[in-house]
Amino acid sequence: ILVEAVQGIEDIKLLRAESRFQNQWNHMNEVSADIGMRQRKIVGTLMAWTQMLQGLTYAIVVLVGCFAVMDGEMTTGALVACSILSSRMLGPIAQITGVLGRLQQAKVAKQSLDELMQRPIDQADRSHLVHKAALNGDYELKNVLFQYGEEDPKPSLAIRHLKIRAGEKIAILGRNGAGKSTLLQLLSGMQVPTQGAVHLDGLDLSLIDPSDVRRDMGLLNQNACLFYGTIRENLTLGAPLATDEDILRALVVTGALPFVQEKKEGLDHLILEGGVGFSGGQKQALLLARLLIRQPNILLLDEPTASIDDVAEKQLIDHLKGWLAHRTLVVATHRRAVLELVDRIIVVNEGKIVMDGPRDQVLNQSTAQQKQVQGGNS
Repeated sequence: ILVEAVQGIEDIKLLRAESRFQNQWNHMNEVSADIGMRQRKIVGTLMAWTQMLQGLTYAIVVLVGCFAVMDGEMTTGALVACSILSSRMLGPIAQITGVLGRLQQAKVAKQSLDELMQRPIDQADRSHLVHKAALNGDYELKNVLFQYGEEDPKPSLAIRHLKIRAGEKIAILGRNGAGKSTLLQLLSGMQVPTQGAVHLDGLDLSLIDPSDVRRDMGLLNQNACLFYGTIRENLTLGAPLATDEDILRALVVTGALPFVQEKKEGLDHLILEGGVGFSGGQKQALLLARLLIRQPNILLLDEPTASIDDVAEKQLIDHLKGWLAHRTLVVATHRRAVLELVDRIIVVNEGKIVMDGPRDQVLNQSTAQQKQVQGGNS
């Protein structure tokens, strides 16, 4: 909750929700303090009983030893030795209570660590993954079913068959929540289908080394972010060997060059956490430039112009037409101008493909259906 509050501090202030988050924070601290107090109370009680037992045992040894000395059955030195030995023997017992407290903490920590270690990883030990020198974006989806959780009433995506040829330029259209972003996640390998398989260049995507997939595939999702560091460091995250010429070309394509040049330090300008100081459109342009610098063969874009104004969008599209060339493009968008980049449109509704065909044909069918609906309503 602390991280969430810090990241959304502006929204919290604008919504006047300080009291709500303060109450949540106080409640969490209260619960944590209550658990800690109960644990310390139990440990303290056990330690008190242990110390009492230790003192009582010592007293009994001395008392019994005194009578033995008076009867001549034991010497005074033997009594002293017995008392010292009893104290030494009971010392480890007194530490058991502390060990029990730490053991409980260790059990909770181990449970959390086990949950973390049991989560799936990209490349399992002794897994036999296929290495590919190059991936071109020849996709095929067969009987794909995907659910984010087992409790979901219906799958987020259900595709019987979808073929994407290498070099194709495809737009994915649909309403909010139709499954466009989920489809891009499956194509990128960031999500694994619940049923069915996603094939890339003739191989099951799950069998290809993830490092090879991410080398030739670039995904720009809606949650992409800039990190603390200079503009240069952010742009070269995925391409550390990129030259200034490579950076310049990417900035020109995305239209980010003018506002980067306005900065006094240029590429060495420091970006604060979350990209503070840059507008939404500027951050989106930098994120897209960071993707293009890697020169991927497969480009997956999720609403790449959502925060960009119309003029910048037109310039971006004009530059991308030449840059894309032989590359495979799959873009999810609501902007009609972006459709200039594609030659095929896939329409998704409620997780299913309801329309798939050449761009002009799909647009004409969609326009005709809208006119029929409007005519029926009138």
